[in-house]
Amino acid sequence: MPPQLQSPAIECAVETVGYLREVLQYTAPRFANHGWARMCMYRVADAMDTIGRFVDEIAVELERVGAERRTIRRLLKADGEHLRTAHPTPVAGLRLTKRGLRVMPEWLVHKVWESLAFVMLRLPVMLRSSVQPRNALWPGRCLSPMIESMDRLGQLANLFATVHVDVLDEHMLARYQQLFQQRPRVNMPSPEGHRALRLGGWGNSMVGPEHYEVRLLVLLAMLNERHDQKWWMGGNGELHPQVRNAAVGTLNAVEIELEMGDASPRHRLTDGEWAYAQAISAALRGRLALAVPSCDEPLVSVVRNLFDRAPAGIHL
Repeated sequence: MPPQLQSPAIECAVETVGYLREVLQYTAPRFANHGWARMCMYRVADAMDTIGRFVDEIAVELERVGAERRTIRRLLKADGEHLRTAHPTPVAGLRLTKRGLRVMPEWLVHKVWESLAFVMLRLPVMLRSSVQPRNALWPGRCLSPMIESMDRLGQLANLFATVHVDVLDEHMLARYQQLFQQRPRVNMPSPEGHRALRLGGWGNSMVGPEHYEVRLLVLLAMLNERHDQKWWMGGNGELHPQVRNAAVGTLNAVEIELEMGDASPRHRLTDGEWAYAQAISAALRGRLALAVPSCDEPLVSVVRNLFDRAPAGIHL
């Protein structure tokens, strides 16, 4: 990947995990009557748009090196994108009330976890591709996992809207889904993408092992090493339970690292899930010594150290 796109790749991953973490929090019963639908729709849209900005910058780079518009459109899979929609279609037999949606339904929690894990597993694939030597395959290696993530988040946003179609009016749903901020891939590369590309450099800031961004990226690297795009999906079209649990457990560990304490994450956890998240967080301590030398270095270099090699014996 061109050097100027490495920093946006890191920024995309860090911001996206933050939004996914907040969506996960709102699956908890303790957020009943605290606007879980509004906040989940907001943060799913934020994650989708964050990834969209990065995809747009790759489209700009492809245009800069001479790719034709139709080639860019094909690489972006623009004809099949799954956008957030202003007109969700009610599901036959599904009619929920405001009272019934006071807490996120259990069946919806499962689908949310599945979608969050889907995206979490693809972020390390993109990061690894962002530090590999540039060749003719780099656009597809970076774009494919991010485009899949955008479309999965679009589907999740649609699902939230469908669940609330009998509870919230069309104007409210449109506002919660942030429909007017969508960045359709069919319009990429966009003027916004051209401007953003010139603003790169965020990943060149000096960091150390105490930085939240470093801890988060190390956790993603650990997830990547355990599940390196092998056997993610089962025959039913869903992630294998152990793969989904590893991705959601990593998000729980991010919450622990964010709080920098032993308090349980604010969303629902069984004893086993809590112990698993603690174990991931504890394993992070040993990995940090390998990821970051004693002296500070740019975040881009940290990511390169993490994903250019896979130290043996590190497991979630």
